Amino acid sequence: MGRFKPEDVLALRDRGLAALKQTGEEKDMAEITAKMAMELRERTSAGIMDCKKALAEADGDMEKAADLLRAKGLAKAASKADRAANEGLIKIHKDDERNGSMVILHCETDFVAATDNFKSLIDELAKFVLSADVQTGQALRGVELDVVRELDMNGKPLHETITESVAKVHENLQLGAVVIERSNDPNDYLGDYLHGTAGRIGVLVCVTTGKPETHKEARFLEAVKGICFQIAASIPQGVSRESIAADVIAKERAFLLEQVQAEGKSAEIAEKMVEGRMGKFFAENVLLEQPFVMDDKLKVGDWLKGVEKELGDTITVARFHRFQLGA
Repeated sequence: MGRFKPEDVLALRDRGLAALKQTGEEKDMAEITAKMAMELRERTSAGIMDCKKALAEADGDMEKAADLLRAKGLAKAASKADRAANEGLIKIHKDDERNGSMVILHCETDFVAATDNFKSLIDELAKFVLSADVQTGQALRGVELDVVRELDMNGKPLHETITESVAKVHENLQLGAVVIERSNDPNDYLGDYLHGTAGRIGVLVCVTTGKPETHKEARFLEAVKGICFQIAASIPQGVSRESIAADVIAKERAFLLEQVQAEGKSAEIAEKMVEGRMGKFFAENVLLEQPFVMDDKLKVGDWLKGVEKELGDTITVARFHRFQLGA
């Protein structure tokens, strides 16, 4: 066997020192992993390898490591914020028969919408908004949701809770719509309906009876469910003609008048034709004037009068809310 040259000996020594250093680092990493990685994972829901790296970078300081993970999560969320989020879920939460909320939370894929993390988040949001100081009786969308996004939820703005969840599900998440209904009147009842197993259409309907005892009747509950089905299937714009926005009616009337005038009709005939066509518009868009989905020979209002006779009580539909994913 030949003799080692001096440079070979030095190279071997350097390799040995490097190996010892690497072994020491691995030992430190193993010690961090054993003692704290799982705890950090529980606190942040970050991946186990991310937790190990964060703890190593923070020299084992749990708070610093959590801050590092949070900062990285926010950065990831920002990079995903412009990606289309057209999937998701609708969640309805009710405390009792008069108080409830409905929330849309969007994500990018139906795969994420089916995960436990996503379902847990929307459950938490629906419960929280019902207890928060938020306007009731009106669906909030778009910029109107800013007041909800800024609510203090567990010591931080609600929008931060959603943003931090992006790191868990690895997709853009967006709050789509929120509505809250609350009542102290025992005669009020809040019906609810989610269409299909994927829950892509959600309905809340507020009805009032003459006496609270009616709410226990099976026929009443069946009727409320029928109203929910009607709203889900036929997409009314209001309960009555008076509840449809005046600008919507004016726009439709102007369109129909222009259409009739283009046909060369006289002013008198044109006015009568517009009134006839507006009747069709109301029949399509007013809940109580729509053909009932379970018996199209009856208008919803007429069917409801029959139910009132059966129960010996009045049933008034005060308002409703309809959410649909992708609409």
